[in-house]
Amino acid sequence: MAENTSYVELSHINKHFGDFQASKDINFSIPKGRLVALLGPSGSGKTTILRMIAGLEHPDSGEIRIDGRVVNQVPGSERGIGFVFQNYALFRYMTVYDNIAFGLRVKKAPKEEIDQRVRELLKLINCEGLEKRYPSQLSGGQRQRVAFARALAPRPQLLLLDEPFAAIDAKVRLELRTWLREMITQLNITSIFVTHDQDEAIEVADDIIVTNQGRVEQVGTPQALYRSPATAFVARFIGNSIPVKNYEKFRSFERGGRDTEAILRPEFISVYKKGERVQFQNSAEEGVVQDVIFRGSSLEIRVLIHGNLLSAIRSINDPAVEIGETVDVFIHRLFVLDGEKITLMDNRSLAGESVII
Repeated sequence: MAENTSYVELSHINKHFGDFQASKDINFSIPKGRLVALLGPSGSGKTTILRMIAGLEHPDSGEIRIDGRVVNQVPGSERGIGFVFQNYALFRYMTVYDNIAFGLRVKKAPKEEIDQRVRELLKLINCEGLEKRYPSQLSGGQRQRVAFARALAPRPQLLLLDEPFAAIDAKVRLELRTWLREMITQLNITSIFVTHDQDEAIEVADDIIVTNQGRVEQVGTPQALYRSPATAFVARFIGNSIPVKNYEKFRSFERGGRDTEAILRPEFISVYKKGERVQFQNSAEEGVVQDVIFRGSSLEIRVLIHGNLLSAIRSINDPAVEIGETVDVFIHRLFVLDGEKITLMDNRSLAGESVII
């Protein structure tokens, strides 16, 4: 690997817990200053990876490198890491000031340096004036910001976050996502966070590492994973993906192979009221609206076609459609899965050619 393209590197990492293999030949590298999400379903091995980087677990084989140094035998306290837990892990009987100062006091930093750093971090997390409060006197969002500040106080070169927004309500979670991304960008600190929420990963991360059953399925930017899934698992997992086995029944699509199936996403489908202009009318077909879900800036329309319940997005400015209404549906494209080979197949009326990914 090039000399300094990576700040964190895992090479051929394996980890067992008894007979269960939690990590299976894990390989990836993270450049300095990147904000990376470990994304996968529960039990996929993402937290085990994070804990091995932190030094809280030790791999059975393979190497973990941080800033070019193999750290397998280096205690977590000497790896230059800040760790933020999902349940904050703040000291209940310490004030906000003392919580943030804790790591610096352990390192026996001078009092003036501690005071300057704590006040600098209070400003960074927008919690100035709260330094004398206790965790019980803070909101969930404020507690998590203080947990970030405490992890950042000793100036770590690597920040690890284990489902940092899991214990926070939805509105505050959205606010903290934006704040975290802005803070990491400002500090230019390499950061890895675990999540099972793909919206969170796509919105916050520079890169995503998708895990499944102890393996790394794909590494890439959110856009690359969304547009060009490398495995069948990623195609099914990323996006609001709906599997369809009888996709050859859709107009202007041919079956790609006997054992293939298709994946459809809402952005691949357009729904029109009867009477609205449909550009490719000959390739559109009728469906029946089963549900209409308000999504704020748009509507999700669930429509039944050939026994498949598909989802499409429709503008709130378009004429309303009702449950039970017969509508015209045009399917622009779909992913065809043949084992691990994935083909993006366009509707023939678009005169496009299939692209092998």
